Amino acid sequence: MTNTNVTTHLEMRWLPVTGADGRTRMEAVWVEVGQPVAAHSHAA
Repeated sequence: MTNTNVTTHLEMRWLPVTGADGRTRMEAVWVEVGQPVAAHSHAA
């Protein structure tokens, strides 16, 4: 079933990762981001 009230897209985010040697490096990961569809309301 599809939820038509949410739109999603992919974003690349950089995360700090510390290795076994204690050094920190940056790794890119793709995450799916959902955004509620804007509700249209009209003031009376």
